[in-house]
Amino acid sequence: MTLTAIAVEHAGQFMFPAELAKSRADYSEGRISAAELKKIEDDSIAALVEQQRKAGLSAITDGELRRRSWDLDFLTGLNGVESMCVKSGHIWQDTELGTVIPEIEGEIAYNPEHPIFEQFQFLKNLLQPGETARVTLPAPAHLLVWIMLNSNGNSIQVIASQLAEAYRLTIKQLYELGCRSIILRDTSWNTFCDHDKLKRLLQGGLDPLSIMPMLTKVNDDALADMPADMERILSIKANCTERFGKASHLHPLIVNAIFNHANVSAFMAESATAYNLLGDHEIAFPEGKGLILGVVDVKQPQLESPQDITDKIDSVLAKVTPAWLRISPTDGFMINDDAYDTSSFMPEDQWRKIALLQSVAKK
Repeated sequence: MTLTAIAVEHAGQFMFPAELAKSRADYSEGRISAAELKKIEDDSIAALVEQQRKAGLSAITDGELRRRSWDLDFLTGLNGVESMCVKSGHIWQDTELGTVIPEIEGEIAYNPEHPIFEQFQFLKNLLQPGETARVTLPAPAHLLVWIMLNSNGNSIQVIASQLAEAYRLTIKQLYELGCRSIILRDTSWNTFCDHDKLKRLLQGGLDPLSIMPMLTKVNDDALADMPADMERILSIKANCTERFGKASHLHPLIVNAIFNHANVSAFMAESATAYNLLGDHEIAFPEGKGLILGVVDVKQPQLESPQDITDKIDSVLAKVTPAWLRISPTDGFMINDDAYDTSSFMPEDQWRKIALLQSVAKK
């Protein structure tokens, strides 16, 4: 593959500025009103849009600065999806005392009053002509696999159909409001490289091999009939990327299921995932689809060397041949993450990382 130009991308999420983080705490403790918090969120988003503009980013988001949860804020805005707090047992780790999880309450359906519409309209009004408005959403497969892991397997096909249609109508409305780039953040593929989750699926009467095409279909159906000028990116999130290289007989099945997304225009993956999972020499990268490659860390502030970034790009391109390539951070910039100590990563560091990517792209 001969590259004449590489653009710089991002996953949509940026760190909270200090004032907003403090205001969140003040609101939760009753020191400021909801209106006061919204004004600070508005000001923070306006400042973030200007920072993205100055950084030369090709698509602009609100940074997810209004969200409390990257996935549940959107999911619980759909009709039929609620949240509940589990304070007993251990959902993820032995030390966890409480976890908010999704709960299905009736038929999943499109909500014309979903808060994301008002939030997006605020962002769109800040943009200048020619700038691309982007929204990042949890992939429908992300919720569907959660339901599979926490139910007896009944009515999964019906739920998948409802979920896809609710998403499709939501994304269509975002398009009507001016959105031209959507990222679906998909964590579901980790399921097939986790022995505990595979066991839970089997105990629930679900065949892991039959589930893979279901996950592909629910994502694809959510993106059905989108106009050609709507960019549709599937972000493949792998929390333990080394497991993908050890998935034995499941490895090519996982790759095929991912590559079978017909309605996706590009895949986004960190370089390790792209190399270990997508870069299987036996399975060709889908013709006409692009690749957004995550090459700089979002947890530690130290800057990577330009040569290290170039080496990551070269190693992946030796295994896959996308229609086009862009480079990005490995994930969204988060204020915290239970799995990492990010206390040393400051808001200014995210812009240093973006600037580094821009310098590499220009060379």
